[in-house]
Amino acid sequence: MTAQPPVKLHEHVAKRVHVLMQRSGIPYEMEQQVCTSCRRILDEKPVKRAAA
Repeated sequence: MTAQPPVKLHEHVAKRVHVLMQRSGIPYEMEQQVCTSCRRILDEKPVKRAAA
């Protein structure tokens, strides 16, 4: 057996981005907080309904 190196943990550094998404066929502008290094979505909230 070979020893595996320990997994490095990192602290998430959030960056706020705005994206357009569809929920139930309705377009929304969403504000997401995404980690800059691992691209994981940390938080998401609808900002407003987008024009169709």
